[in-house]
Amino acid sequence: MARRARKRTLPPHVLRARLVALLVGAVAAAAVIAAVCLVLPAQSQADASTNYGYVYSGSKSASTSFAKATQTEQTMLVFGSSELSTPSSLVPEVPPVVFGEANYGLQLAYVGEAYDQSLWQTIALGAYDQAGAVTKKIVLIVAPGWFTDGGMDSSTFGTRFSYALYEQFERNENIDVATKAYVRQRLSELGISSETLAMAQAETPTDALGNAIELWRSDLKLRSDLTSVRTQGMAYPTGEVEVPDFAAWREQGLLDATAKSTNNDWGVEDSFWTNSLEPVLATAEGTRTGETYQDTSEYDDLACFLEVCRACGVEPLVVISPVMGPYYDLIGIDAQTRRGCYDRILEVCDRYGCAVADFSDREYEQYFLYDIVHFGWTGWVDVEEAIYDFYTQG
Repeated sequence: MARRARKRTLPPHVLRARLVALLVGAVAAAAVIAAVCLVLPAQSQADASTNYGYVYSGSKSASTSFAKATQTEQTMLVFGSSELSTPSSLVPEVPPVVFGEANYGLQLAYVGEAYDQSLWQTIALGAYDQAGAVTKKIVLIVAPGWFTDGGMDSSTFGTRFSYALYEQFERNENIDVATKAYVRQRLSELGISSETLAMAQAETPTDALGNAIELWRSDLKLRSDLTSVRTQGMAYPTGEVEVPDFAAWREQGLLDATAKSTNNDWGVEDSFWTNSLEPVLATAEGTRTGETYQDTSEYDDLACFLEVCRACGVEPLVVISPVMGPYYDLIGIDAQTRRGCYDRILEVCDRYGCAVADFSDREYEQYFLYDIVHFGWTGWVDVEEAIYDFYTQG
């Protein structure tokens, strides 16, 4: 008969030593965490005399506490994507110059960055409302590129998903069950795990613990990232409130455009033409023929955003950006296809009765865009005038 193996028992002094080591390690880890928390300012800490609204940052956009702490009575949120990144060195008529350097009684606060589309914006809006950081009026800049067939791929969306914003969205009691269910379904389709979605609802002790840990991790990361954001603000303009002269801004935009667009007939910026467009024109013809701009959930996501606006008592202005007509004609996405996209966006907006600034008829206007999709010298001025009129009316 085989002998049963004897269970090895560690000597008491070894067990005590290991237990002490574990306790020391836990205390040391707690001390490090506490030290980090003391060194990193809270998300809500900000210099009240500094305007951070025009800082283009995903971390800034994901922090509702920072947004709330840096708002003034003149602040209006602008939800958008990559067009918010256009530097003043390239287009001097961008909002940080037009509104940020003159006292027109309005300051904008950017929410979003590249690849933030309607679903991300919906979650952010609900989170901002939950945190008391949403303004009564907001702007959403919608780009036709959001509506390409198949929609955004899950890997791209995964890089943009913010657990902190989603958890706040889920806690917003102004948003009904059906809307939250739609958002959960869309997040699942885009690769967000069922465990993550369950954590945000925190209905079980396990989920509640996971939620607390994930929020703690998110808080530390945002606090760390915001240290650089705090160095990028600008001073608020001083003096009496003025009325903007958009005609003068438009004239200046034309002057800047003619100086910066000299080597092409499309009215795009010189270096973009030289480095990005001209090298591909010979091989680009017809490369996207067959694109319909119809086979996507983006239209439903846009409707969800407007539904959350309604639920939260927020009045939105939807700004519809055009694309560069000559380029899209070349690659095979014809004017009729593009018109179908614009019309569906307008139909969604009409369904919710929201204000619209529709620039879809500017596809062939020189200088309205500085590249093939982003507002240019005169384009930004027209958008800013629409925003200003929306903010100051009623």
